[in-house]
Amino acid sequence: MKKNIRRFLQAVIHDERGSQILEFILVFPLVWLLIMFSFDQFSILYNKQKAMAAAYEAGRIAAVQPNFGLATYHAAERGEVELSQGIGVTNGEVRLQLEGRGWKKGNHLRADATVSFRLLATGKPYEITESYYMMIENAEAKK
Repeated sequence: MKKNIRRFLQAVIHDERGSQILEFILVFPLVWLLIMFSFDQFSILYNKQKAMAAAYEAGRIAAVQPNFGLATYHAAERGEVELSQGIGVTNGEVRLQLEGRGWKKGNHLRADATVSFRLLATGKPYEITESYYMMIENAEAKK
């Protein structure tokens, strides 16, 4: 009797049928989490780069404008075009802030680009703000 039980247990232990499906069931959730994490990280990094590019473009175009009104208009226009190229973007905004004493050649401005989007895999809302500093190059002289 003991020999029969021992033979049966050895046969069950050494039988590899079904082992691949068991390995799949154990490993698949881990692989799926890795893939979802990768998609979310990709969307964050890509949109962060787009926000930085939008801040740069906004600051670059604003720095050569003759007054703050035109600078604000062109910065928003140029920056929002860049932000619209992001992945899953729900809202994008570009703002200018003067650093120093007004719109004068040699003073500095800061362009802020904020982008809101949903993550690719999880769908959670996410927001990124990037800034870029530029020197004003072409301000009109006030009389």
